[in-house]
Amino acid sequence: MNRFFGKSENIFSDYIIIDGADVNHIKNVLRMKVGEELAISNGEDGNEYRCTIKELGEEQIELEVLFVKEDAMELPCKVYLFQGLPKADKMELIIQKCVELGVTEVIPVATK
Repeated sequence: MNRFFGKSENIFSDYIIIDGADVNHIKNVLRMKVGEELAISNGEDGNEYRCTIKELGEEQIELEVLFVKEDAMELPCKVYLFQGLPKADKMELIIQKCVELGVTEVIPVATK
């Protein structure tokens, strides 16, 4: 499911308005159509709004809110990864993927 950030002033109880660069991305890059689902977050209250596309306009997209997921997006526990130092430049990729999975802290460890 595609996720986007929405402006707080464009999020209402039963519909959401998307404007700006996301309109081009949704319409032309992802080629989404009316009725397809996506998730919207304003990045402030932790809520995730599951929506369907109601109307595709030139300057804005109107979404219908199906439900609001109010669960915390963070893991309920902290995960620490003790990572042995890899050869070459693989550490950056390891850190990137671990952060995507929710690791709190990556601790490099020198090993033999």
